[in-house]
Formats: sequence, C-alpha cells, structure tokens
Amino acid sequence: MSNTRSIAASGQKAPAGVYVLMSVVGVGLAMAVGAVAALFRGEGGALVFGVFAAAALGPCLSLSWLVLVSRRTVTPDRHAEENIERLWLTNATSGACTDTCAACGIALAAVAVTGLDLSGSVALGGVLVLMLVDTAVRYLVEKRRSC
Repeated sequence: MSNTRSIAASGQKAPAGVYVLMSVVGVGLAMAVGAVAALFRGEGGALVFGVFAAAALGPCLSLSWLVLVSRRTVTPDRHAEENIERLWLTNATSGACTDTCAACGIALAAVAVTGLDLSGSVALGGVLVLMLVDTAVRYLVEKRRSC
C-alpha cells in the first residue's frame, strides 16, 4: 500500500564494510565543505572549517548513505506508479515548479524596475523556501481532496 511500508518490510542489510565506506565518504565530504568554506572566507580559517564541516556532516552522511547503502537495503516499490502518495507528490512538485517560475519572473521584473540590490544567497534562499512551502501546501491540498 504505502511505499514506506514496503521499504521497512524489506529487512535487508548491507555488509559492514559498506557502512564504513559510507562513514568515510560522508566525513570526507563534510571536511571538503569545511575546507572550501575556510578557503573562500579568508579569516578565522579553523573556526570556519569546523563550523561548516559540522553543519555539513549530517547531510553528507545522508548523501553517502543514499548513494552507497540504500541500493543494498531498500527494495523499490514495484507498483510505485499506482501509489497515490507518489501521485500527490508528483502533482505538488509540478505545480510548485510552475508557481516558482512565475514568481521568479515577477520578482526579477520588480528588482529590475526598482533597482533593488539583492545578494545571491538571499535570492536563492527565497526561491528554495518558496518551492518547499508551495510543494508542502499543494501536497496537503491534494491529500485533503482525495480523502
């Protein structure tokens, strides 16, 4: 029925060496993120390295788990196309993409007309938050309509 249930029921385990490799790759990626941040920030090198490496550790371990371990432990749902939750998510992300493109166009026109100076991190953060919120709202609306 649900994709989550079929994944949890698989019960497969990867060899211990794969988990060690996953940990090494994840920590290595986090350290690389810290090194790049320290390189570009200039001052406070060790502190910047430590903060960025620590902040990136969780996502990097998750990414390395996804690439190295999940393909050995997760059984894909054979009937994923028939899963209603997947359909809700597909519809939600599709609509959010359309909304974000329109919002970015309007925002770009507003910035061009007003001459407002926005930093790249603010603009990209706004786009990311807009897409996540729009996807979540659309998903909940799809779910509510189906019930």
